[in-house]
Amino acid sequence: VSGVYFAIVTIALSMTLVVLNIGQQGETGGANGITDFKTLLGFDIISDAGKMAIYWVEVLLLLIVTTLAALLLHSRFGKLLIAVRDREDRVRCSGFDTAMIKAFIFTVSAVLSSIGGALFALQAGLVSPSLIGAVISVEMVIYAAVGGRLSVVGAVIGALLVGFMKSYLSVSFPEIWLFFLGGMFIFVVWVLPNGLADLFQKIFR
Repeated sequence: VSGVYFAIVTIALSMTLVVLNIGQQGETGGANGITDFKTLLGFDIISDAGKMAIYWVEVLLLLIVTTLAALLLHSRFGKLLIAVRDREDRVRCSGFDTAMIKAFIFTVSAVLSSIGGALFALQAGLVSPSLIGAVISVEMVIYAAVGGRLSVVGAVIGALLVGFMKSYLSVSFPEIWLFFLGGMFIFVVWVLPNGLADLFQKIFR
């Protein structure tokens, strides 16, 4: 399964998981989710000191993950990933198992996403079905498109920028903030198909 069909399958699985979570209200809290996280392994996480500690843990993990992802991308396996992205048929004809390569990198992305989700739950203090559905998956695509889908650092920049704009616009323009967000996405894809990272690279050159 590849291309748009792969996207459809993964989104369908996430929506199925939402339904299952809502149905298991006794364990998951239903539509409200699991709330009121106060401690982690006995440590207080709702105080200012606890929030600050979580913040610095997140910054450290972000730096580690970004570095590891950049090293992976510039390794021999990273060249294979780029080749599979651009011309999978040629890589397959060269004797490589492209299905295994894609399965591996999909697993890596799932592990990184799970780490981010766990940290978000501690920071926000809740886990709800709305954080599993199709909307949040589309937001991840917007992060990569705005920052630059060909750049590891670009993806981080896109996540920070879109996250900030989402928080700011949803407070300042609660009724129309989604239009601003959608407009920004369309503008970047139209003017900068490779994202802001490509613009910065051109400026530095």
